[in-house]
Amino acid sequence: MEVGLYQSQTAAARQVDRARPRADYRGAAAHDDLWAGIDLKIENAGFHFKGMVKALQPPERPLYPVRLIRENWRTAFYAHLDAFLSAARGVPELIRCCFGVEDSSKMREWFNALDREERERRHDFEAKFKADYVAFCELPLGWARHISEHRTGFPPMTATVSRRFGIIYHGDPIKPIPISETRELPPEYARLEKPTAVEPSWRDFHIDGKPLFEACREYFDRAQALAVQARALAEKVHGASKLTWPSSDMLRPK
Repeated sequence: MEVGLYQSQTAAARQVDRARPRADYRGAAAHDDLWAGIDLKIENAGFHFKGMVKALQPPERPLYPVRLIRENWRTAFYAHLDAFLSAARGVPELIRCCFGVEDSSKMREWFNALDREERERRHDFEAKFKADYVAFCELPLGWARHISEHRTGFPPMTATVSRRFGIIYHGDPIKPIPISETRELPPEYARLEKPTAVEPSWRDFHIDGKPLFEACREYFDRAQALAVQARALAEKVHGASKLTWPSSDMLRPK
């Protein structure tokens, strides 16, 4: 399964402009500086999406016993899935915080300290961005991320692996499918019994009644499209006007 990574619109600028002093994270920030973190979050989501694919590809030459190899795919696969969901879902929140209004008690003091003109622009951006924001947040994988991070500790997905002889294994992140299987033979042939790895493919995973990788591909594409739309909106609303770097001071316990 081919997975193309997000190409940051500010990556080239960052390469050329590394020597330029950055904002101190408290004062005014260039728009490209604000987009850099959003671009990075999307790049991270792409990295973890590719990691999910890679985790299911067995090594060309097994260097360890079957059991160790198959445990590796499970740990890596579910860790990458969790990280992918978190990174992709963070994109709209970062856009709101950097260019619009994050209406939380922790950010309210910072927002109210901005000058009136910037506050009005941010409210304007927030109003025009809201429909796209809500549409993205209501995608099935957005709910899966919420369930994983705030409810059960894992996303509501399933694995169904069909094997030889009509055997079907069902599993999920906390009830994994077997690492290997052994065909039962008559006692006189017992010495010929050898464990065979149970190797799932990316087609064996589903979430919300849809193939998992198809859903992740769509979610990743939507995150990229949301960033493109928001960038155009930010240029229209904020133009060349300054934006204040979101403060992290209020996130620390007092």
